[in-house]
Amino acid sequence: MRWLFLGLIGGALLASKADARELDLSYTIYFGGLSVAAFDSKIAVDRSAYRVTTNARSLGILDFFFPIEVTSEGTGQVTGKGIKPETYRSNGTFGGEPRRITLTSRAGAAPAVVMHPPRDPVKRDAVPEDLQLGTIDPYAAVVSLALTRKANPCQEELRVFNGRTRTDFRLSHAGSDILEKTDYSAFSGPAELCTVAYETLAGGYKKPWFGEDKTDAVTRLWVARLTEGGSWVPVRLESEGPFGMIVGHITGASERVDLAERVLLKP
Repeated sequence: MRWLFLGLIGGALLASKADARELDLSYTIYFGGLSVAAFDSKIAVDRSAYRVTTNARSLGILDFFFPIEVTSEGTGQVTGKGIKPETYRSNGTFGGEPRRITLTSRAGAAPAVVMHPPRDPVKRDAVPEDLQLGTIDPYAAVVSLALTRKANPCQEELRVFNGRTRTDFRLSHAGSDILEKTDYSAFSGPAELCTVAYETLAGGYKKPWFGEDKTDAVTRLWVARLTEGGSWVPVRLESEGPFGMIVGHITGASERVDLAERVLLKP
């Protein structure tokens, strides 16, 4: 789902040069002031490899009408020239129906894709092979942002293919802000505001489903450093949905650097 990827953008902006670093992040998604989803992510990066894992689940009224539970993982190599994605896997249920997908990257070729159920040509367009070339999976995009050397994290363009949909994301800096801790969010302090524009190039629903292919939606993402000189993490997300504003808040964060653990945020 788009909000899950957007919530992860910037989540692993790891500026540390430590040999091994893990960042655990927890978020809750709200609609109309009601919690509708939650996810926990772990981003692990060292000098040669990365692994991102996420567990997402529906809550409240969404869980009653359309239960969702997804576990996903992305792995790859970290090199002097950037990252080399290897695999992306997503396994879960949507509305009680199982859905699985696996991407395996192949040098100079489109990724190998295995999905269940297979694409329904009546409901969704295919993604041409030429649009798959030169893309990265959602978690490779997260780590690509993690390793950016740019002073501002809100200056990226990402060509993403998740096995079903081909999407371009563009992040732009929209200024600085001061956020206050609330009953929803565990964070307070200075943050940078990014706007996120996206365009679905192929693989979308022929008949838009819950606004999934709405390209003029306004998405705003706040990222902040939880410690001085530390990692950039997303602390708030606002995304315009088909029935109103979807808001995501960070609810907890901890990190491990070379096996030393510390809590950065707690409810």
